[in-house]
Amino acid sequence: MAAVRQYSAGTDFISATKMNYFHYFLKQLTGWTMHPHIGVPAKQATRIADMGTQTAIWAIDVAEDPKLQADVHGFDVNSKFFPPAAWLPSNVTLHSQDILSSFPEPLLGTFDVVHFRLFIMLDEEKIRSMVKNAIELLKPGGFVQWIEHDKTSLRPITVSENQDTSSVEALIEMEKHPFPNYNHAWVNSIAPAMSAEGLDVLVEERIQTRKSLLTQMHEMHMLALIDVPPGLSEAIDTFKEKHFSTVAEDCAKGVSSVDSFLTVIARKPM
Repeated sequence: MAAVRQYSAGTDFISATKMNYFHYFLKQLTGWTMHPHIGVPAKQATRIADMGTQTAIWAIDVAEDPKLQADVHGFDVNSKFFPPAAWLPSNVTLHSQDILSSFPEPLLGTFDVVHFRLFIMLDEEKIRSMVKNAIELLKPGGFVQWIEHDKTSLRPITVSENQDTSSVEALIEMEKHPFPNYNHAWVNSIAPAMSAEGLDVLVEERIQTRKSLLTQMHEMHMLALIDVPPGLSEAIDTFKEKHFSTVAEDCAKGVSSVDSFLTVIARKPM
């Protein structure tokens, strides 16, 4: 899975743009940054861990929410996307930390909310490791929020009948099988892993991309493809050679793919 690790590391400027664009897309799609089921009293001090913070865009957004009194800590194994510390809000702290490894003792049991988002490619072992670390970080009664792109629901959509969807169907097939042994249904393991580790799953919901946001979703698919360097994935290279130009133009003609996002909210018992 070396190719997956390299893809996840990204290619700097385009990767950062994609991450930030995805944040605002999800906020517009869902209407929230922190799920309303998470009971955080207004103006009560709330300590939040953002796992795999990347550009820290989610951490900054939550930290600047006037309805919250948040102390946000972002964790990522790779700090290359971190903004300069001097440009961060005073209530955001970023840490170079592998979220699959044990966390320092002073952090354990100190967080009210642990947030995961858009890991795209995980196996069940990594999911369990991340959930276990979240439990270690949480106070009793604390919440886990996890949102992922759900590729199991990908399908073509057109504005009229008889439009050619062959390139979009090729995109969907490639999205589901970008690398050997990639399991596009891995997101279905998130809630069971939380339950197996003793968390109470409160919400497991899918939100479909609505038509007004299909253009933005299409643009993010294109950005993601541009972000993958040649030679990393035979499936992606083949798709880009045969279909990229057509798919890039399809959306303006009313041909695209529609997909969903999975949100899981769980709580650590008191």
